[in-house]
Amino acid sequence: MQLKRKIIYLIMSVWLMLMMGAVYTYSVFRPYVQANFTLNTLQSGLPYMTSLFFYALSMMITGRILKPKNTSFVMMIGLLFIAAGWLIAGSTSSFLVFLFSYGWLIGTGVGMVYGIPIRGIQDVYPERKGFFMGIVLLGFGLSTLIVAPVSTLLIDRFGFSSTLHIYGYAFLVMLIPFVLLIRPVNPSTDTITLIQEQKQHLSISGLRLYLYFVFATTIGLMMIGLSYYIGVTVYQFDTWRVAFSMSLFAIMNGISRPIFGWLMDKKGFSFSMKLSLGLIMLASIMSIINRGTHLALFMISYSLFWFNLGAWLAMIPAAVRLKYDVIEYSKRYGLIFTGYGIGAIIGTLLSGFIMDVFGDTLYIYLMILLIVSILFVASLKKV
Repeated sequence: MQLKRKIIYLIMSVWLMLMMGAVYTYSVFRPYVQANFTLNTLQSGLPYMTSLFFYALSMMITGRILKPKNTSFVMMIGLLFIAAGWLIAGSTSSFLVFLFSYGWLIGTGVGMVYGIPIRGIQDVYPERKGFFMGIVLLGFGLSTLIVAPVSTLLIDRFGFSSTLHIYGYAFLVMLIPFVLLIRPVNPSTDTITLIQEQKQHLSISGLRLYLYFVFATTIGLMMIGLSYYIGVTVYQFDTWRVAFSMSLFAIMNGISRPIFGWLMDKKGFSFSMKLSLGLIMLASIMSIINRGTHLALFMISYSLFWFNLGAWLAMIPAAVRLKYDVIEYSKRYGLIFTGYGIGAIIGTLLSGFIMDVFGDTLYIYLMILLIVSILFVASLKKV
């Protein structure tokens, strides 16, 4: 593939991920959803949970049917789903309809499209696939950096419903460039040979890899979904300071992807996993000590939570590509990525229950520390 086409593919893939990553900004929308539909903490988390569940489920289904010849069609349908989800969510006064549109439509659309640039970029840049895949995923992680403050500004100026409409129209406008410029990639014989030569043997089983991913995403998605709510409602920090903090969180979530993509290329899965688990433990301990006393410590600890979700989202596709043959990649990655949906369900329900019953973040941090400590001890065995 010519250098110019490689650069265009990379830029368009990052841009696409940047737009789809708006799903992570639900923490900004959550207080308005809770107020508009008169919901408690657990109920207000259901759209976010549902969206992430169908995001993961549709990735599994799409991974089984995705072929080079139908890539553009699948991408077009997925982007139409996302646009329709935003538009319907901004037009309804029914929570069930909102749950359907934000949860099922947007989640399904993102899942249909998400795996296309990730698979393609590894074939475009096989010599440094982990790093360049991390660059593409950087767009998804950095989305909140742009969308969180923009959403706050738009809601203040136009209102909650109109802001959702704006995002829907934006996807409709961007639909044609995405479909035309992110073309199917057929790896060359040399590319396939290079990938096979780089393949490492991962002694960790597929099931164990899946379980690590479930626990990591449970923690990461739970803390992302609660960040704005805890900062503003529970800890009562200034709204704009928390919005600024969300931008920092997004940067950390984004930069972890190329960093851990590079680490996967250089150090492998075992080292990368242990480093991530250690950082999550550090974030949990800082949160237990702080609990809203200092804004700076809140920013540091939650930055680490966001950082490590991005890390796992870079580690898993790289690990799957190392463990399985090229021809199996889409199916295997789609299957393992269902752990993301399971993590979304467990994290949302568990955190909502803890906050509604106990009303104290301490129990969330203690639970995270216990889970990660167990995983870290398990990781000391050769994987």
